[in-house]
Amino acid sequence: MTHSPEGVCPEATRPAGLPWWVWFYDFWGKIRRFFLVRYRKQYVGNQLALRRGECRRCAGCCAIAFKCPHLSGHSCAIYETRYRQCRAFPIDERDLRYRHCGFHFATPEASGAEARAKDAR
Repeated sequence: MTHSPEGVCPEATRPAGLPWWVWFYDFWGKIRRFFLVRYRKQYVGNQLALRRGECRRCAGCCAIAFKCPHLSGHSCAIYETRYRQCRAFPIDERDLRYRHCGFHFATPEASGAEARAKDAR
């Protein structure tokens, strides 16, 4: 995997050729996630229960709208004590709209079917 000069792998950043206003979408997403993790904890918990996959540790979420000051090379300098909105990323499918990530979200129906299959074992 190659890395850009900023320490973020190019596969994790926004695809090239997107309109300029996508930056505003990304910035709004930062504000939305900050609000959600503090004031809509139940929503965040419900969404995280639907999240599937795993973090690829590509640092793509560390460069949304602007590069995080805690990004050191290709890793988080404060990973063990990182902010709640960082730990929760992605909160829902909106966070993945213009991003390639190791996470995806199951539908609530599929999540219920998985739980029933697990209980049957």
